[in-house]
Amino acid sequence: MFLRFVDRAAPKNDIRDALLYTAEQNGEPLSKARADKLANKFKTGQFDPDLARFIQYSDPVGETAAKNVDRERMEIAA
Repeated sequence: MFLRFVDRAAPKNDIRDALLYTAEQNGEPLSKARADKLANKFKTGQFDPDLARFIQYSDPVGETAAKNVDRERMEIAA
């Protein structure tokens, strides 16, 4: 979890940038406008399910395995 090291007292733009970086590293789409809204919620301590999705750790091996299974299923179905 990347944001556990981010202080709520940090400037909102720093939190937004951390969210954008984390989303990019996890391969998740995240617009600057949405990251800004999530940063506001993070600063005020409000929970947002979308925020939880972006602060989870990246699991590239698991993602690759899931994509491989999905591809194999599509090949079998075709």
